[in-house]
Amino acid sequence: MRVVDLILERSLQLLLQTPSSEARLAVEVSGCAPTELMDPTPFLDPSSLLLTSGIGMNFSDERTWDAFVERLIEVPVSAIVFATGMAHRVLPPGLVAACTQRDVPLLEVPAAVPPLQVNRYIESVMQAERLAVVNRGWRLADECARLANQDAEIITLLATVYSVIQSPLAVYDAYGTVIAQYPALATWASGIRTKPQAGVLNIPLPMGLNNPCRLAIRETQSGNPLASLLGPVASIIALQLNRSVNVDASRQEEIKSFVLACESWEEATHLDVRSAFQGIGLDPRVETSVLVADMSGEFASMSWQLRVALHETFHTVRVTEFSDRLVAFAQNPRDDFDAVTERLLHLHDRQPLVLKSLTLSLFELRLAVVHSLQLVQRIDRPQLAPELGLSAVVTATAGRGAKESARKFLTPLMDHDTKRGGPLMETLRAYLDNDAQPSKTCSALFIHRNSLNYRLRKIETLLRLNLNSVDGQATCLFALRLIDLGET
Repeated sequence: MRVVDLILERSLQLLLQTPSSEARLAVEVSGCAPTELMDPTPFLDPSSLLLTSGIGMNFSDERTWDAFVERLIEVPVSAIVFATGMAHRVLPPGLVAACTQRDVPLLEVPAAVPPLQVNRYIESVMQAERLAVVNRGWRLADECARLANQDAEIITLLATVYSVIQSPLAVYDAYGTVIAQYPALATWASGIRTKPQAGVLNIPLPMGLNNPCRLAIRETQSGNPLASLLGPVASIIALQLNRSVNVDASRQEEIKSFVLACESWEEATHLDVRSAFQGIGLDPRVETSVLVADMSGEFASMSWQLRVALHETFHTVRVTEFSDRLVAFAQNPRDDFDAVTERLLHLHDRQPLVLKSLTLSLFELRLAVVHSLQLVQRIDRPQLAPELGLSAVVTATAGRGAKESARKFLTPLMDHDTKRGGPLMETLRAYLDNDAQPSKTCSALFIHRNSLNYRLRKIETLLRLNLNSVDGQATCLFALRLIDLGET
């Protein structure tokens, strides 16, 4: 209800006695405040309508009336409704002058209309408006619940809310990171928000967490009852966000068991891996993608954003976090995989994150898990993993026979180093770590080029291979990875 609506209500017979602007007359009334106090400001809410008969205000000094109005505009009040006929036969000229000067609408209640009638009318209209807002809020919540039951994305729910309130809105996680927003072009401040922001309504989402996410809405209109309107729908958004946590939480141990089974090539058989995979509730006949992300330090705040993005890009998702790593298995992409890749690899340009393309067989998936877990430790930005990684192949072949063969192959170097104190193993590692480039290897070892050439020839003699060939380099690299794996 606006101030102008009161003037247009014929039963009240209110008379506007000030040349108030259209903007002031369009202000929404937050409530009616009947009072006869000289200073009622401590008891007034912003945009409330002051209703008074002026009892006890029998003064003629215009400065007193000016001070009275000045205090009221600091609240500010939406208007002053003054009832004549009781303490004042006509409106005090000082009050009219003060309201005119400060653009405060002054409405006169004629003696024929009891002030109580004005109060009752305002309260009844506002009660009806509040009920209408609540009903509207529940209709909006019902629509969002229907969409959620159809596995709608968070962004779809926000777009539905936006169509009703016509105000930009966003979801913040506990770290103050925007994890979803609508419309996409709206700009929102980042960082933890511990204090209210002017023009932004923050509604905690009832998620059952110590640090819940928050729904932020731009308040484009003062007095707009957004909190009442969005209260029910906030619960639906919270449930949809919790979906990724609750589904994952019930599978935490199963997901970890599957990851460990993938890494344990010696202990876990293919049947063990298959059983562990079915334990996390995924279909072994459907292609599966793997995502591994570093969640340590500054990247901890990306957890919710990653979870929401995964559920927005795949129909079926399983996520867990352990050892500062987020590991996700996803099936049934909502779009083509190129679009999925574009979405997931552009969440944070510096977060170590590995996404593996869809794999069909469990054998391939097992390699993908090992490769992703190892690759994420060596990168400093999001990356779509190559289809094959040497580290994963080494792990897959690292049975007892392979490890013993690798150790036997490198024994001549280790014996030489033990007996003569020669750094042949160190030299071989440095040579391969620097892509078999002599200049880089010399810089890493702080040795002369002639010293490096002597050591490389000695290594070739002891191992009976050619380090200038790709086959010789690959054999040595494979052997080093195998014995390193056996020592961990």
